[in-house]
Amino acid sequence: MRLSPLSVGFLLSVCLGSACLSPPAARDSWKARVVCDLGIKMGGCAVGDLLPDLPGNEIAVTTGDGLVVVAWASGDGFKHEVVAGLAGEAIQCAIGELDPTSPGAELVTVGKHTGSEDEPGQGVVLLHRRRETGWESTELLRTNALMHAVAIGDADPLHSGNELVVGGFTNQAFVLRHVGDGRIEVEATVVTSGPVKGAAVGLRGAVLAQDDGRLVEIVRHSGGFEPRVLFEGIEALARVAATNDVVLFGGNDGRLRVWRKGAVETVLTTADRLRGAVLADLDVSRPGVEGATAGYDGFVRMVCGRDGTWVSSGGGSVLKSGFHCPTIGSDDGRLHHLAAGEVGQLGMCLVACGYSGRLLLFSR
Repeated sequence: MRLSPLSVGFLLSVCLGSACLSPPAARDSWKARVVCDLGIKMGGCAVGDLLPDLPGNEIAVTTGDGLVVVAWASGDGFKHEVVAGLAGEAIQCAIGELDPTSPGAELVTVGKHTGSEDEPGQGVVLLHRRRETGWESTELLRTNALMHAVAIGDADPLHSGNELVVGGFTNQAFVLRHVGDGRIEVEATVVTSGPVKGAAVGLRGAVLAQDDGRLVEIVRHSGGFEPRVLFEGIEALARVAATNDVVLFGGNDGRLRVWRKGAVETVLTTADRLRGAVLADLDVSRPGVEGATAGYDGFVRMVCGRDGTWVSSGGGSVLKSGFHCPTIGSDDGRLHHLAAGEVGQLGMCLVACGYSGRLLLFSR
């Protein structure tokens, strides 16, 4: 594994955007900012508190050529540093507290051990932590195919703290947790019916978006984790978000769907593949959480009820007064991932990345 020589010094820059791309568009009272422009296809992004010595959360992003980058708000702009330069493409990332003995949250990336996602070869799961001497990258898991999905949260009620849920094209999902002395190890392996492209912690454990069109919940039992199919479609699923009672998911058919209490409804239909699913309090003026999605058409859309409330109606999942899906922003290229979190003084934001090579932030 090739890592950038960060012990010598950090690569820092103020992100000013690119003159060869259109300014990111924003609508419906949202503002768009370019966090950084790397000129390289980006795979995944996440928001969390990686640097305790800096106020607020940071943003992590992965790229097609193996860069792992962390950015943060600084004055009226942003700065970023390269955390690692990997030998393989980094597809997605997640931020969360996995090691209670280490300050700050941890950053986990999934992808290829070497080469691009389209090439045959091993997959890898890597843990990235900031040490006194710089960033340190540790291999947690290596598999015989691409690793594509990652999520961090409390997926196992039998143990305190968070778990790491990962999956990929081995037709398996893995649950890892901290076992002491800074070590994070595999607790359980779940065989899946198809490749796992997206993961979220929620419901009674974790939820997987699979390439075979299935939405699967994995739940802790005495003998390990067991899968339960929540939805089965024709086209591949790719992204998923979940709370304790709602799942938002989308994929190649361009449809964003909601699962609740065993019923599934279509929220939004687009003309191209979806590569984003977020559930967060994106509008503080309304009660409850809102959804958001992004996709290959380059648009970022918010999903909410006209009064912002998720309710159950007739055994199904709907929003009071119907679904309202305003387009809040866009990029020049395909969008590949979407995340949410509080950033600097901007409050709750949406962060998107994709083929344009720009990490974008949308805020009110």
